[in-house]
Amino acid sequence: MKNFITLLFVSFSFLVNAQIVNITYVTVPRENSETFLTLHEKFMNLSISEDRVLTQSVIFAHAFAGDYTFAIYDSYKNTQDLVNDTALADAAMKKNVEAMKLDKEAQASLMDEYRNYSAMYAYNHSDQIRQNTGLEKLQFMVENTDWSTKKVVVVSTYEVKWGMNKTFHDGIVDGSLKSLKDSGHASAHFATQHLYGSGADFHTYQVYNSWSDFAAYEEANLGGPMLVDDKKFWSSIESHGDEILTLIGSTTPETMIFSYKK
Repeated sequence: MKNFITLLFVSFSFLVNAQIVNITYVTVPRENSETFLTLHEKFMNLSISEDRVLTQSVIFAHAFAGDYTFAIYDSYKNTQDLVNDTALADAAMKKNVEAMKLDKEAQASLMDEYRNYSAMYAYNHSDQIRQNTGLEKLQFMVENTDWSTKKVVVVSTYEVKWGMNKTFHDGIVDGSLKSLKDSGHASAHFATQHLYGSGADFHTYQVYNSWSDFAAYEEANLGGPMLVDDKKFWSSIESHGDEILTLIGSTTPETMIFSYKK
C-alpha cells in the first residue's frame, strides 16, 4: 500500500499532492507550437532548484472546445508558496545559467530563446487559481496506471446554484463518479473548486488511457433515461461545459525534471 501511495504522488500529484493549482491557458499560434514545447521543457529545467516550492507542473494540449493551445497546471501546497515561487524560479534560472559558463554568443542566443518563449507564453494568456481542499471524495485513481504515457482528459466545468453545493457534490459521487469507477474505462477522476481569477465554480477531470477508452465509456453511458437522482443533480447546475485535453508532459516531483509523455 505504501508503494502504491508513493506511485500516485510521484506520477500525478498536480491534483493529488497539492491544495492549490495555478492554471495558465496559453494561446500559441499552431505553427509555433513545437517551438514553444521545446523551449518550455528547456526553461522549466533551467529553473530547477531545491529552494523552489512548486510541487509539480503539468502541461495539457487542447484538443476540443475552447480557443487556447496549452493549459499549464502548476501545483503548490498553499497560496503563499504560489506567490513566493516566481522569485525562486528566477533566482534558480540565473544561477543555473551562470553555471553553464556560456560565451557571449551563446548567452545572446539563450536570451533570444527566452524572450521568444516568454512572448509566446504571455500572449493572450489567462490564469485562474483553484483548490481541491474538501473534495477528496471526488477523487479516485486506478492502481498501476502508467502515468508516463499521454492521457485523454475530459474537463467538465460547472456553475452551481447558490446553496446547492452539497447537492452537486452528492450528485457527482453517486452519479458520474460511480459510473466511471464501475465502467473500467477510466484511469482517474479529480475535482477542483474556484479560488481566484475567472473560472467556473467546479471543474471535474475524467482521465482515460486512450481515445478508445474514452469512446467506450461514452458509448456505454449516453442515451439512457434520466433518473430521479440525475434530475436532482442537474437541478443544482446553473451552467455547464466540457472540453477535452491531452496530458502531454509533467515534472517528476522527486527531481522536478520536466519531460514529455510517450
